[in-house]
Amino acid sequence: MGDLRDERTWIAIELSRAGEQQALDGTLEHQIRRDLGIDEAHHIFIPIALFHRGGKITPIYLMKGYVFVVSGLDEVAYFALEKRPYVNTVMSTYQGKYKMRCPSVITDAQVTAMKEKLRELVSAEISLKAHVDIRGGTYGGLDGEVIGLDDQNGYVRITLRSLDVVATVPRIFLEDRGE
Repeated sequence: MGDLRDERTWIAIELSRAGEQQALDGTLEHQIRRDLGIDEAHHIFIPIALFHRGGKITPIYLMKGYVFVVSGLDEVAYFALEKRPYVNTVMSTYQGKYKMRCPSVITDAQVTAMKEKLRELVSAEISLKAHVDIRGGTYGGLDGEVIGLDDQNGYVRITLRSLDVVATVPRIFLEDRGE
């Protein structure tokens, strides 16, 4: 195993009620990017999935009240978020002789595991006749209609000009389009 300092790590940020509301209305990521001065290349993970069904939003939470931002910026930038109304606190520890405050970090593997778990929760919500995007595997990048389900797979009718097929796709790769 390499030096952890060379691996991507993530800063955990506890949200206020206002921040939780911004996660629900879809504005949180943009707000964090603006406040930190970062672009799309700097990763942010909000452990919630939002479904738009019949004009209302249904959330699926993996972990309510938190957001994770890739480390790499000056620590002061992360702590400055605590002045924003959508943040309660940046998770941190006090280290060293002078008890300097340092952001707590979690590993990329931990965030990857959370993303996988959220995908599992989302795929459990897939229903018959749902219009889905296929997010991986042989048919990744295509979309179709779910015509059958079992514990592990969705059976998706994919219709293109030159192809009309029912594909067996692991549920984990299916994402409801909310149509």
